[in-house]
Amino acid sequence: MLELTYKRILIIALPLMFGTFVQSVIIITDGAFVSELGNTAYNAVGNGGIMYVAMFMLCRGIADGTQITVAKKYGEEKNSEIGQVLFNAQVIQVFLGILLFILLLFGASQITAVISKSPEIANAMSEFILYRSWGIIFAGLQVTLVSFFIGLGKTRIIIASTLIMALTNIVLDYGLIFGHLGLPELGMKGAAVASSIAELITFFFLLIYALKHKSLEKFAYSLKQKVNKQQIKDLFILSLPLMGQGLVSLSTWWVFFTMIEHLGPSQLEIAHNIRYMYFIAFIPIFGYAAATRTYVSNLVGRNEQHLIPRIQFKIMLLSILSIIILFHGSFLYPELLIQIVERNPDVTPELLQESADALRFVSGSIFMFALIIVPFHSVSALGKTAHSFGIEVISIAIYLMACYFFIEKWNWDMVSVWWVEYIYFGCLGFLSFLYLLFYARTKGLIKFSAPE
Repeated sequence: MLELTYKRILIIALPLMFGTFVQSVIIITDGAFVSELGNTAYNAVGNGGIMYVAMFMLCRGIADGTQITVAKKYGEEKNSEIGQVLFNAQVIQVFLGILLFILLLFGASQITAVISKSPEIANAMSEFILYRSWGIIFAGLQVTLVSFFIGLGKTRIIIASTLIMALTNIVLDYGLIFGHLGLPELGMKGAAVASSIAELITFFFLLIYALKHKSLEKFAYSLKQKVNKQQIKDLFILSLPLMGQGLVSLSTWWVFFTMIEHLGPSQLEIAHNIRYMYFIAFIPIFGYAAATRTYVSNLVGRNEQHLIPRIQFKIMLLSILSIIILFHGSFLYPELLIQIVERNPDVTPELLQESADALRFVSGSIFMFALIIVPFHSVSALGKTAHSFGIEVISIAIYLMACYFFIEKWNWDMVSVWWVEYIYFGCLGFLSFLYLLFYARTKGLIKFSAPE
């Protein structure tokens, strides 16, 4: 049984934060390495990476549905059913991964040619995605295993797996991008190959641990289980809104960066500088988001919904304190943070300064997100994934309208454009709070009690 204490929240969230931290190091290191190849490669890998991740969010939706189901069954003490949930989730991931691989392999060049104003960036994006697509099947399987461990509150193994991924990715980046360590020089394609290999190795590490570790025997996980069509159907129905939510969310970010690319390569470079800095902020935020899903789903399984507001308050408090500690540099010394990732030898002082100004301006929206992430993920953790998807769609529709007017119609400068983040997070938070205060409370999904 999960204890509702600050210490226990941190025990669950800190390994996830560490995992996000290492993944952020990977992403920022990728950006720093590729930026040395010039503006075109930097922007192509940035936009191509967003396109890949948008497709990957379909796999992530299945993984989030797995986490919610595992946490609920763990709360209900139905341990023997949990291994079957994981197995059937992996079956879904294999078929989904194959479909996405085919789509990326044969459709990427057509998509990039249509959306990109620059033929050079479009061709480079297509080439990057061609190599990156080979890892998507194992990426889906790997993130499902991670969600299995998070759902059980057993997050320490994620530290080891993330370290393996990080070290593999960084070493292969260094070797394959520049032709060091006796490896072929592939340029920006090396970043794609390195990430795919790192995901493959990490998947096998987690798979062996899940199959062999004695503490997990009670969950009856095995590769010899039979496919349960009903369970696949239930898991898919639960996960489908989360898949759509992730796809829409990341696709929207992709649309935003495509609009920025129409303004010119320098503006796109500034936008990607901010994007890489976001991954620092995501370190605590993603950790507490996963902790929220685990706790709320577990409390639903225990039929103790009256404790949900108490745990929400504690997670929100920890979240805002963590983001202040970790991300205060975005406001106090953004110039230093920008220079971590921006290694383009041809970069101008004006571009660096505008990147720093934009980071300082947008930092307030990140502090908003640190609070909003708890009520938003509580909605899906209640099992109401379709409702959380609805909240996401409404928020994104308003966000896209703002993007269109700010960028395409009014041609705002690269600092003011980031008002779109305040609009998006504000809508997401307002609708999530509204849902929990009125609809969920009225339906008895959640009960309010004073925080301790």
